[in-house]
Amino acid sequence: MSLITGLTATAPDLATSSITIQAGLLDWTTDTASSLQTVLRVVAITVAILFVVYKAVQSKFAIGTIIVSALAAGVFIWIVYNVTALRDTVGEDLPGSAPASQQVDLT
Repeated sequence: MSLITGLTATAPDLATSSITIQAGLLDWTTDTASSLQTVLRVVAITVAILFVVYKAVQSKFAIGTIIVSALAAGVFIWIVYNVTALRDTVGEDLPGSAPASQQVDLT
């Protein structure tokens, strides 16, 4: 009888622990994705700076090439930081797409 009592006492504990593990996994995934986004932004800035330096050395420090490559790098960094705003803006401009907030007046 003590074996059956022991099993019934641990059954709810097993159910609770699986819920805790799943919630912990979701929290870990969310935290990791957030950290990864920050790391990718830093990598994008580093790549943009290295691109400008590479183009400057390749063109033997021609000022026009440096300015154009810096502008391209700036646009790249702006897109990386504002990718959701850019997606929403482009989505509104596409033909056949509905506006973001659409109100219907039935009166």
